[in-house]
Amino acid sequence: KGEALIQGNFDRSEALDIVSTIDKTISFETSTRDRYPARLRALPLPASKSDESPTTLKISEPNPANDNAASHITLQSLGTSEKDHVLAELLSSVIEEPFFDDLRTKQQLGYIVSSGVRAVDQSRTLSVIVQSNVAPAEKLTASMVAFLDSVEEKLLKPLTAVDIELFVKGLVDSRLEPDKQLATEVTRNWSEIASGRFQYDRLKAEVAALLAIKKQDILDFWAKIYKEERRMLIS
Repeated sequence: KGEALIQGNFDRSEALDIVSTIDKTISFETSTRDRYPARLRALPLPASKSDESPTTLKISEPNPANDNAASHITLQSLGTSEKDHVLAELLSSVIEEPFFDDLRTKQQLGYIVSSGVRAVDQSRTLSVIVQSNVAPAEKLTASMVAFLDSVEEKLLKPLTAVDIELFVKGLVDSRLEPDKQLATEVTRNWSEIASGRFQYDRLKAEVAALLAIKKQDILDFWAKIYKEERRMLIS
């Protein structure tokens, strides 16, 4: 079994000819389904309630002279809908600046303070990271958890309709911006093939989901991934 993407100024027959030429040149052998490598799948993190200790992975530093420390907190969402995916990105947009301002600017805990969203298969992970040479990992983690504990009251409940509209607009604009290079479009389409999702209209579907987001959706999503079905990894 093989998969190919031919994109650009080619018609169907030309694309098939290219694939046929490559197939004959390399002489692929037919592979049975059981020998075909499995696609990358996201493993669910263990679930825990908000009053339970999350999964923690501690890595010791072999060099005692190294005074650097880091903490990485991941929240996993197993939702597979476009709404789940864009809500994770929307939350990341809401959290990003306040997280940096609190831990980097005000508390001055680390020289690297960042947050973001990562896609693995159909799951999404919201991550916050701090790396420091002035505080141990335990203090970094405690400060990061304290920030996350405050997200609902300090960041989400005060959101106005205008605030949400601005966050949504930023995410929509990034999706509707025309690709400046063919390589950008090719990379996006190939990722759909490599992952087995084959959803080539993903950007349009996510824009539609973003435009339908309400404040209660954001609150419910955060309650789900941080309280009700929390899949958190601290490392």
